[in-house]
Amino acid sequence: MSAAPAWEDVAEPAPPPALLQQLPFRRLSTSRFFSRIAQNALNLALVLLVLDATGKAFYTSLLVLALVVPMMVAGIIAGVAADAIPRRLIVALGNLARAAVCIAYIVEPGGSGTLYVVAVALAVVAPFVAAAEGSILPSIVTRGELARANAIGQAVGGAAQIVGFAVLTPVVLRVFERADVLFGIVAALFVIAAVEAVRIGPVARTREEPDVFPPAPFDPAPDAAAIGAVPEAVPPQPTDGASWWQAGWRAMRRDPAVFKAAIELTLITMMLIILGGLIPTYIRDVLELPFEIGALVLTPAAIGVIVGLRVAGPLAHHLPHGLLSSVGFAAFTGLLLALAFVNEEATFLAGYGAFAWLDDVNLGDFDGGALLAMLTVLPLGFAYANVSVAAQTVLNDRVPLALQGRVVATQGAMAALAASLPVLGAGALGDWLGVQPVMAILAVSIAAATVVNLRS
Repeated sequence: MSAAPAWEDVAEPAPPPALLQQLPFRRLSTSRFFSRIAQNALNLALVLLVLDATGKAFYTSLLVLALVVPMMVAGIIAGVAADAIPRRLIVALGNLARAAVCIAYIVEPGGSGTLYVVAVALAVVAPFVAAAEGSILPSIVTRGELARANAIGQAVGGAAQIVGFAVLTPVVLRVFERADVLFGIVAALFVIAAVEAVRIGPVARTREEPDVFPPAPFDPAPDAAAIGAVPEAVPPQPTDGASWWQAGWRAMRRDPAVFKAAIELTLITMMLIILGGLIPTYIRDVLELPFEIGALVLTPAAIGVIVGLRVAGPLAHHLPHGLLSSVGFAAFTGLLLALAFVNEEATFLAGYGAFAWLDDVNLGDFDGGALLAMLTVLPLGFAYANVSVAAQTVLNDRVPLALQGRVVATQGAMAALAASLPVLGAGALGDWLGVQPVMAILAVSIAAATVVNLRS
């Protein structure tokens, strides 16, 4: 008589703990949080310093370009490094390198040209950290947790943006009126991020992939012609015959869903890069606010991102990706148009009784247009979250783990390349025509590109 099976052989395995209770994921999120605070604070500080020195949208767009172009060169190399070198080491050394750049600026601040040197140095290091972090994520969570993990990661980025943009840089520069104090705080944050990256623990480079074809049923009487036949060759892998710098591109092109998701991420990222060069002029010329106050006006966008990501994670598993992306892009386009003309909209709406209170908003330079901008950027961030999470989940879920770094880096390089000339053109047009028509042109352009991508 056979022995009864042990309880542990028949009991269902315990469900995995919640994501934030899993130490590797929590430490990755902590590392990202501190490094994102530092990077956002630095980006805003660099824009402020350049705007104070030049007063032109073209030069702030040139600064954004200095933060973008090196990604095209370093991005692909970063992806290969993330797939070949221990990823925790890359994240730790990358954050320490950015801390060293900040310390070097404190020691030798220089003139306005030094700000561009700092921007380039940070941009060279950033793709290595981003590619390694993006490759770590799918190796420390299960496939079923990817959408939720991406949503939490985006929420961490949104919270870090609020702290960096709305708190750290404005408060430090207003209280101390010295950029070196801010650079010192940011250097410390990068060091903390490096320590947290080391504490993530071992990171796997492979995961169990589901069989593409189920095994054939056993045939007790095989065909005689099949006996002694040569087995079929193993299907080629995405990197077969590809140069190291082509592997990420080939992996995306082999899977139409992955390629479409990469295009969506490229479009939305390109738009944010271009807007990054226009926002300082928008705050000054349209909202007519000091930049520190204007940055606070636009922070509801980060809150919208956090709220949207709370919803986007579950939606990514219950709704078709194309539907989420289409709705997200349509909302983003309409809201961007609304943001461009908030003053005119506030004046128009104030003529109706239900919105007459817009004429009564007058707190110093803060008026109805600024309030309407705050109300507009909240759902704008929500729309961005839906597009970003849906597309990023497709990449993480369908790309083999061994190619995650190269695919992430290639997609980042695509965004940098796509935005490199438009960001300068938008800055020059902003100085010539004004920032409002340029933002309208951008909204129409992103809508047209989205339609082409979805129909393809």
